[in-house]
This record gives sequence, structure tokens and C-alpha cells, in this order.
Amino acid sequence: MTTLNESDYYAADWMGFEWSPWRSLNPADGDLSRIATGPGIYRVRHLERDGLTYIGQTGRSLRGRLRALAGCYDEEMPYTDPHVAAPSLWAVRQEYGPDFEVSVIEPDDVDQRQRRLAIEEALIAVYRRESGENTTANFARIIDGYKRSNRRADGFTGGELAEGETEPNTAPGVGPLPWTDADEPTSRSWMGLEWTAPEPLANAYGLPTDSGVYRIWDESEPLPLEYIGQSGNLKNRLYRHRRNRDEELLFSYAVVDEADEQHKREQVETDLIGAHFLVTESAPRDQF
Repeated sequence: MTTLNESDYYAADWMGFEWSPWRSLNPADGDLSRIATGPGIYRVRHLERDGLTYIGQTGRSLRGRLRALAGCYDEEMPYTDPHVAAPSLWAVRQEYGPDFEVSVIEPDDVDQRQRRLAIEEALIAVYRRESGENTTANFARIIDGYKRSNRRADGFTGGELAEGETEPNTAPGVGPLPWTDADEPTSRSWMGLEWTAPEPLANAYGLPTDSGVYRIWDESEPLPLEYIGQSGNLKNRLYRHRRNRDEELLFSYAVVDEADEQHKREQVETDLIGAHFLVTESAPRDQF
């Protein structure tokens, strides 16, 4: 990707990729038969709402994956399988109507899972940065006034919240990181966070139990990083890494006060993985 169109997330050349034309997600319109059948990445928008509704990927068939997402047109809210975002789109359809559209890409090496997931993370991260908000349905989110279905095996079908009910997945997420020193993944100010000084994993003792994010790398070969992660308890998570990885690897962490829920930590983690991909054109070595 030499020339990046980063701001127009509806454009045919967004992020330097060749996106397909926008096509209706509604099975009744017959457009899904025109979607490619190979692995790839897709974006979803609703014509009555600003921004993107969802960004996703599949290692199988784009057409098949989007037909699963089209479960949002069922009479009842669908389960989170076969598509985890279908309940969220179903809720949007109740409030704004049926006008979802999809557009897809099949980048080079898209059959490689790690690369495909890294591109997906980069697209979500750049969308967060450029729009200042989250996509509607990523990170297990759903719009206000609705609760999500569970998996089919659980048998719980979601729908509108009853009066007085609450749903944690409607809670506000966190905004995009500042992207300070975004091209320096081992910097102590990378992406605007306050990272601790790097230490060997052998020293991963006495750490805080706060929520936050962390990174692990090889001092002799720092890029790409080895791993980027998030945890609601940095002490426990990094202690497990010390036990399971080479203790000579370096680690550094950043406490994120507002990341008190998993979807918020995942949003910050996505920004980091996305920024890493834009610098190195790869995921961290052991990511995904």
C-alpha cells in the first residue's frame, strides 16, 4: 500500500485497497450472489446512518459469510452464531430500516489468517481514528435499547430491553488513541500512552493489578513486536507470559484507567495492532 486514502471509509480505494462496489445485504435484492466466494474482508454501512456499521473478515467464502450476516433480516433477532454481528444489525434494522450495504476486498495473501486479521484490525483502528468513534457492531456492541442474543446452544433470543433493564454491551466505548509516535512501536510514548520502561519477562513480578495493555518484543529484533495484548489484571496476565515465553523477551505495559471493561480494552488493543500493521505491514509475530 503506497498511497493510502485514510479518511474516506466509503471510498473504493479506502486504505489503498480495491474495494468492490457497494451491494445490498438484503437477500431479497439478490445482490449477494454477486459477492466473491473466496476469503476476504468486508465493510458494512447503513444508508440512513453515518459511518460504518461493521468491519469483518472470513477465511472461507465472503458470500457465505455475508449470507450469515443477512440473518439480521430474520423476523426474530438471530443468535450470535453463525454470525456474531447479526443481532446488532438486527437491532439497527428495527430502528432505521433495512438499507444495509456491503463492500469487500480480497487483498494479497488474504488466505493467510494472521495477515487477514491484521488488516481487519488496521481498518477498524483507522476508522476509529478518522471518525472519532467506533463501528456500531464490532466488539460485541449493540445500540441502546436492545440486548443481544446468545449462541444458539444457549437458547436465549435477544430483542428490545424491557423498562428498567440494562445491557452492558450498550455502554460507551473508549475513543481512539492520540496516535502520538505511531511509527515507533517500542517508544515509551507510542500511540500516546505512558508505557513503562522495558524489562525482561524474567522481572515480571510485583506488577499492578490494574487494567491496561502490554507489548512483548525481542531486543535483538524489535520489529515486528512479538505480541500485543490487553488484560483486566496486568499482573496476572504478564505473570502467565513469563511462565510461557522466553524470559529474555522484553515487556512493557501501560495502565489505561478508562479500560475497565473488556470491549474498551479490546478497542485500545485494536488501535495498537492496527498502528503496528501500518508501520511494519505485518501483525506481531505471535498475534492471532
